[in-house]
Amino acid sequence: MISDETKILPEKKSAAHMRKEYIRMIADKIQSLVLDEKFSPNDIMVLVQRRNPFATPLVNELKSRNIEVAGSDRIVLPDFPAVRDLLNLIRFCIDPTDDYCLCCVLKSPFYRLNERDILELCTARQNAQKNIKSDENNDRIVNVFDVLQDIRPDIFAEISQIVEWSKTLAPYSFFTNVLNTNSRREKMIAALGTQIIDPLEEFMTICLAYERTQPGTLRHFLKWFIVGASEIKRDMDTGAGVRIVTVHGSKGLEAPIVFLIDTVRTPRDKPEKIFEIDKDKSNDMTAWLWAPQKIASDRLAVAADATMDVKIAEYYRLLYVAMTRARDRLYVYGFSTTKSPPEIAWHTQLSKILPDMPGVELNNEIIKVSNV
Repeated sequence: MISDETKILPEKKSAAHMRKEYIRMIADKIQSLVLDEKFSPNDIMVLVQRRNPFATPLVNELKSRNIEVAGSDRIVLPDFPAVRDLLNLIRFCIDPTDDYCLCCVLKSPFYRLNERDILELCTARQNAQKNIKSDENNDRIVNVFDVLQDIRPDIFAEISQIVEWSKTLAPYSFFTNVLNTNSRREKMIAALGTQIIDPLEEFMTICLAYERTQPGTLRHFLKWFIVGASEIKRDMDTGAGVRIVTVHGSKGLEAPIVFLIDTVRTPRDKPEKIFEIDKDKSNDMTAWLWAPQKIASDRLAVAADATMDVKIAEYYRLLYVAMTRARDRLYVYGFSTTKSPPEIAWHTQLSKILPDMPGVELNNEIIKVSNV
């Protein structure tokens, strides 16, 4: 096993800019393994503690280099702009007075209106509303869709047709019509990139499953989707390409090469507000302490320490899980927005332990450990 432990990057520029450089560095290493050492993308698995903020940027970076990617073990579909645009389209069809959702649709790749165009529509709506209010016998409310008919009749005609489809079609049929008319699917891919093809297909698969098994209108579908069907879990044991998986979801998986790239985040980054303080073993009842704000309480301090001890123990257990996913090589990387990462962080602890192992090589602050 080889551990390639990179130096934690200090933040000299914005966090977003440095994170992009970090992702590119990891992608460079993966690319060298594929091109220079002739490993297959299927041989590589990347582990993160949580999908944000590394998983999606790394998928996009690898795809931009034409490296096959199986993707993430979970896809939260509303996280993708393409899916959000389709959901906003449903919301507007359900309620044509929803100006906000209509404006979101108008700014989407379907119509590509800019801020100036939206301002023009909203100003026209306000003026039309003022004219109506001057008539005491007319209390009609003017919406953006009303003024769209005069300012952009071409778009008004298209959206009117979509609204008519929404009245009679089930989700899959509705979105098939929407995406396959006027090259809307192609417009979306051209604007957002090929990385949206995968979530778009997953979304359409969900629509088809709903249409085949569930009754109800688009309104029912929207509620059903948001409540419980918007997150997709994949079988990463059968995916083709580089797999990007959470450590928790990697149990039972193995790969010749594993990258561990989310090693600085700790349980203390997300403090708890509810603590278990007492448990009656006779009836299996638990008492809880809720502390929405920091307060000077000895009992709270004891409960918080006990909770953190449990979380840290689980945190290190997951490190063991992560490191044992690698069959041949393990590459450990670290990224921090501070010069002094937490003492309990995986990266910090491994940096202390690995140099004392047999067969260690130190080169430009990179630690390499081999078992051969």
